[in-house]
Amino acid sequence: MNQQKNWLPLSQLREPYNDAVNYRSRTQREFFQRIFLQTDALTKILEPQVFFLMGEKGSGKTAYATYLETHKTNDHRCKLTTMTETQYRRFVELKRQGKLAYSDYANIWRSMLLFVVGRMLVEKSKNPLHFFTGKFSKVEKEIQRWSKNALNPEVESAFEAVSSEALNAKLEAEKVGGFAGGLKNQKTEKKSILRHHLLETENSFKEALSSLKLSDDHILFIDGIDYRPESIQYQEYIECVKGLGEAVWQLNTEFFSGIRDSKGRIKIVLLIRPDVFHALNLYNSNSRLQDNCVFLDWATTEKEYAESPLFELSGRYFSAQQSFKVEPSEAWEYYYFTPQNRGYIFKRLLKISFHKPRDILTYIRITKKSSGRGKSKDQVQFHESIAGDPAVSREFSDYLLGEVRNYTAFYMHSEDFPKYLKFFQFLNGKQSFKFDAFSEAFLKFKSWANGEKFYATEYLRDAESLLQLFYDVNVIGYSEAVEGSGETYYHWSYRERSANNIAPQVKTTGSLIINPGIAKALDVGKKFATLIEAEPQRRGKHRLHRGNKRRH
Repeated sequence: MNQQKNWLPLSQLREPYNDAVNYRSRTQREFFQRIFLQTDALTKILEPQVFFLMGEKGSGKTAYATYLETHKTNDHRCKLTTMTETQYRRFVELKRQGKLAYSDYANIWRSMLLFVVGRMLVEKSKNPLHFFTGKFSKVEKEIQRWSKNALNPEVESAFEAVSSEALNAKLEAEKVGGFAGGLKNQKTEKKSILRHHLLETENSFKEALSSLKLSDDHILFIDGIDYRPESIQYQEYIECVKGLGEAVWQLNTEFFSGIRDSKGRIKIVLLIRPDVFHALNLYNSNSRLQDNCVFLDWATTEKEYAESPLFELSGRYFSAQQSFKVEPSEAWEYYYFTPQNRGYIFKRLLKISFHKPRDILTYIRITKKSSGRGKSKDQVQFHESIAGDPAVSREFSDYLLGEVRNYTAFYMHSEDFPKYLKFFQFLNGKQSFKFDAFSEAFLKFKSWANGEKFYATEYLRDAESLLQLFYDVNVIGYSEAVEGSGETYYHWSYRERSANNIAPQVKTTGSLIINPGIAKALDVGKKFATLIEAEPQRRGKHRLHRGNKRRH
């Protein structure tokens, strides 16, 4: 390493954020654009036929959308909006009140999305000259017609607009028609009024948007659909989000693509986890995955890590903050200097992480915090012993378990998660085992679970169901020995999942292993009766990386 370079001390390195939304502010944009790694995926997202940006939790979906929103690229203007618990609850409440049927979800989503798209176009493309030309007058007229607050571009305003007007219309109808016809007729009338209102809203917005002659392409990114509020039942939420997926598809393929005489095109892109997409069971979903999706995959191997996008992204965090030009790989190797074993810390991270950008940035933040305790402010390198620091290992393990907890929140109540983790105590400290041992532990766990209240009981049905859950969330993997080669292949869901294999299945014939990165947080190295520390065996699975770096 070149020690003559004036490297920035650890204390002066900026803290990395776990959530890219924090980089949307003006004060953070410039730094974010410096550390962001432009991969092939960035170009593909801009292609007109791409409507889904898919990746595991922490893979960078929001980061890509944030970068495109804050950085004009190739004549594209982008907007990121996030769905909130309030919006989903209002959908479900309309359904419960009899004002909305499941079949109406796509209809109301289309009206809302057109409303938000109209706001985006005005926000991103209107300039002072257009006050005189009236280019956006039709769109603004429709926005003002349905909204009391024309300055609020978020989805909440759109929901307020399309539902409140319909509600007013319903009340007027009830005043005129009275309450004759009974409750059933009233509910039918409410649904009919809402459908009529939504169709009117949709058609008026489509007419206004079709009148625009745009010079730039515009993309609306929809985030936040991977989070299911606990107040909404799983099936209700799936139906609601499925309506959103259908609405996005219909607008993209049937309306936006058919607007004539406009150089600039419009599209909506959903940010979605692969397991959530699979759960929606959209029509012709396999073709949509192949033709209309960008899948973010950062997984690599110890043999190939040095040329991987994940390693370049990791080093870029350090190299982008220096006052001199330096390659990301050199910057990483300087700060995490291990002279006896080049790349040791990163290769170790590959064994204990999910191979996601968020994992690496979190590890940097944890080690930076640990190195700052009682150390010199002029320290410019992490001590090579940082990899074995028990406090660092425990905090990173807690982070990974937190990611798993958030992942499972889509499927189960928060009170269920720690109860399901209780299962590992019945393995009596085993970190590698056969399915027979897993099944035996399951019977003991189920006996204990009979005295507890579980909201999500489908994983108590049999040992296979619980094992698949743990495999899906990357808590358990499995290994297979390759006959004649002397090699062992390790399978993890985050490695196996792809656009071609969106729901990988665990094999009960392999040797099951607990994720070594989560082991400390699970206390799986402790006997149920006698607490004994155990060091997990780790070996990476050989696998080709499916992503390429974009060079400039």
